[in-house]
Amino acid sequence: MERDWSSALRRLLTSRALLAVLIAIALVNVGVFAVQRWVVLPLSIPSPSMEPNLREGDRILMRRSHDEVADLRGRIDRGDVLVFRAPHTGRPLVVKRVIGLPGETIEAHDGIVAINNSRILVEKWLPTSEREQGSSGARAVDIGYVRLREDEVFVMGDNRDDSIDSRSFGPVKLSDVEGTVSLRIWPLGRFGTVDWS
Repeated sequence: MERDWSSALRRLLTSRALLAVLIAIALVNVGVFAVQRWVVLPLSIPSPSMEPNLREGDRILMRRSHDEVADLRGRIDRGDVLVFRAPHTGRPLVVKRVIGLPGETIEAHDGIVAINNSRILVEKWLPTSEREQGSSGARAVDIGYVRLREDEVFVMGDNRDDSIDSRSFGPVKLSDVEGTVSLRIWPLGRFGTVDWS
């Protein structure tokens, strides 16, 4: 009889331990889902369009935005790197840099970007070779006059020769913005916050 009691106790402890492990796994999964759904989302850079700042294959964390369009309009700055739903088929997530802000006008010729018909944009985030007039990157930037609505931004990839962006698909609606890039997590040699200025 003592033996039956001992084996029953072992089974009970084993099943409780198993149950505790299963509950812990379920809680971790719920926690990971909640963080990805409401706080940050890990993403991989799928193309060279943001090089040299973000390279193809880099892993980043996107800080999710839950702001209304009116609030988001005041929080986005020129130079921010946004993650948004592309306006074309399938609506994949896309990573590009903000060049033009809501309500502004933008145009560019031979890489010289003018905001509101006068102010010349200095893009400190680009390598000097890409900013110089006549460079291949500069020649890729010719934008006719565009007036942004109060709910739109104009975005471009840093690798101007190899980027499909607002020059192709037009301004991005703020309602399509999912968040901003906050941290590079891979490769480990370049781990850390990303300074966009």
